[in-house]
Amino acid sequence: MSLKLFSALMLTAMSLNLQAAVVSSGNDHYYELHTFTDDWRLDWNEAKLFAESLTRPGYSNGYLATITSQQEDDYLWDVIGARGTFLGGFDVSKQNSNGIWEHQNWQWVTGESFSYSNWHDGEPNHWQDGSNATPDPEDYLMYWWRASDINGGRWNDTNVNNSELVDNQVRYTARGFVVEYTPLQITTPVPLPPSAWLFVSGFMLLFSKRKFKN
Repeated sequence: MSLKLFSALMLTAMSLNLQAAVVSSGNDHYYELHTFTDDWRLDWNEAKLFAESLTRPGYSNGYLATITSQQEDDYLWDVIGARGTFLGGFDVSKQNSNGIWEHQNWQWVTGESFSYSNWHDGEPNHWQDGSNATPDPEDYLMYWWRASDINGGRWNDTNVNNSELVDNQVRYTARGFVVEYTPLQITTPVPLPPSAWLFVSGFMLLFSKRKFKN
């Protein structure tokens, strides 16, 4: 890890504001909403690294939230209040023969199936990829930032630092990111049946007698 990135993560740990932390009753996963401050923000890759550095007792390490059902989608939007946040989706894009950027394969950071989606109308659209307005490809997933103009979906593709140039001013629409934790699987010991206990007890008794005779 570079010194620059390490310093960024350390500053971020002090600067980020934890707005909400709740357990979903639907899947028992734990979610945290982290919001950026006026003087510091993360791009998508830095948010991913930060999420994966977080831990909670009884849960896996954190990761940028993945959304695999309408129920989970509604929960993050309505309960967590995740409008305008980075999520754990990304794709690998390339330019076709006409020089147009194309999305190749949207996927989750966890490797889960990207079978559920809820794109805003016209998204994903690679808006002005490679232009002065949007210099980097829109290969990263975020929630739409304005609740007032949601038309048929909530998801938006954005570039890595969520920047766009408007009237010669850099503008950001992402206000933070959502971290998700998966509960660890607790293995419950299976009790031995009575017959097994009799076998073990008999074996131990025989072993103790032989040891005494020796």
